[in-house]
This record gives sequence, structure tokens and C-alpha cells, in this order.
Amino acid sequence: MKKVALIIILSGIVVAIGGIFWYQEMQYLAPTPVPAGYQVIHPEELIQYDTALLPQQHKKPKLLHFFSPECPCSRFNLKHFQALRKEYSQEIDFYVVVDSEDKVEPAKGLISDGVTIVVDSSKKLAKACGVYSTPQAAIIQTSNRLYFRGNYNRSRYCTNKESNFVQMALDSLVANKRPPLFNELAIQSYGCSIPTTEAPVIQ
Repeated sequence: MKKVALIIILSGIVVAIGGIFWYQEMQYLAPTPVPAGYQVIHPEELIQYDTALLPQQHKKPKLLHFFSPECPCSRFNLKHFQALRKEYSQEIDFYVVVDSEDKVEPAKGLISDGVTIVVDSSKKLAKACGVYSTPQAAIIQTSNRLYFRGNYNRSRYCTNKESNFVQMALDSLVANKRPPLFNELAIQSYGCSIPTTEAPVIQ
């Protein structure tokens, strides 16, 4: 009888663990809910943002890495982000964007030294770039026009080399080519929602 009870208890624990894992996986496999009033920003559109948040210098294009240290998806792609920064830092200025002051120190503990962390508490920068989830990248040309906004990879661990969307965009930019035409996998937002006071659109 004790053996049967033990088996039932262990089975229950396994099912519970499996359920938690499934929930964690599924919630990030689904697209991020679109905020009410969201406006799509297309490549080549002029990005108008607060100069107090981000210097509007024109020496190099910028990559804005929208990041949340609390988001598993953001942490999963850190290695890929660091690799991109190492490869393209001579041609591109990299910035990490967080949505609140209390995320700065945790972000510093995860991001390598030398990257400027921008606090976008008003969400003006995210809105200007058409970003509402993390991790997302926005690449801005020296003309302050959007070059790319979207996901780093179709894989949450950034292991699929054929869908390294940000890397493909950077390659095109440094080669002075027009923005690549990507499919929905590149631009449909996944990951963790950037907090907003507006209700999401149910899709």
C-alpha cells in the first residue's frame, strides 16, 4: 500500500513539473500580445525620439537592444547579443534599453562592460521604434531612419544560423545595402511584454 501511495505521489510530482515546464515553454512560443493603439514602424521611417534618452549623433548606426533581466527569453539570447557586439562594434554603436531604473543594476550584472544602458521609463523610445517586447533589436541608420526592427532569431536560444535576422540586417547595413525583406518570423514580436498602462489587443 505504501508503495502504491509513493508511486502516486511521485507521479503527481512529475506531472506537476511537466505542467510547469509546458506552461513556461508555451507562453513564450506564442506571439506577444499587441498593445492597444500600437503603430507599426516600417524600415526607412524617421525615428523621432527624446535626445535626453539617446544622443542623436551621426557617426555610426545604432543597435538598440531592448532587454529585461527578468525575462527568460532576454537572458537566453545574451550570448548571441554579446557575440554580435564583439563582431560589429567598430561599425555599430550598441545600446541596451531597459524600461525602469531598478533594472539597471541587474542588467549590468548580465551585460558586458562598455555597453551604455538607457532607461526608457516613459516607453517613448520603444514606441518610436515600434517595440513592445523583449528581447528585440532596433537598428537605426545615421539618418535616424529605422533599418530593422524585430527578433534576433526564430529560436529562443539563437541557435538557428539560417534565421539570425539581426546579424543578416547588420551584414546588409555595413555593406551599404537596402534593408532585407524578412518574413513574419523576423518581425512578429515574441518574448516578454514591455509593461504598459494600455490593455493588450486580444488576437
